[in-house]
Amino acid sequence: GQFRRDLYARLAGHQVRMPPLRDRMEDLGILIAALVPRVSTDPRKVSFSPDAARSLFQHRWPMNVRELEKALEVACVLAQGGRVERSQLPPLLRGEAPEPPHVLGTMERTPRSRPLTEEDLARREELLQLLRGHQGNISAVARAMGVARMQVHRYLRRYQIDLAQFRT
Repeated sequence: GQFRRDLYARLAGHQVRMPPLRDRMEDLGILIAALVPRVSTDPRKVSFSPDAARSLFQHRWPMNVRELEKALEVACVLAQGGRVERSQLPPLLRGEAPEPPHVLGTMERTPRSRPLTEEDLARREELLQLLRGHQGNISAVARAMGVARMQVHRYLRRYQIDLAQFRT
């Protein structure tokens, strides 16, 4: 039940923290574009009806990218490599099935339900100061923090900060 110290040191040095898919919905299109070639025999012919696309973007993805991959796999098979319609998505995405019971490790958290760590509190304060100093300019704040603009938007959502109060 224990790791060898040298093996743990090698693995621990490669930690990557990714926010859950529900907190980075702006990445959904990129993920779909990357996953369709993996699940379709002819990915160039795959397209999505507006209703199907809307259903994909409205779902909260409690099981993250694996759930998305399986949903796309089912849809591409049913669409026979052509246009994916809403009716070809899994019932949960169409709103025709109840949410599955929460499984260990997949409980969806809202920003209010997950307590802020000391690191979160420090980052929130830094973000507030930068927003004040840059009058709510996201690009300037992102440069000052050394992160992408999308990450600043994620922080705003996570820390429930209203950007409008900093813009003049």
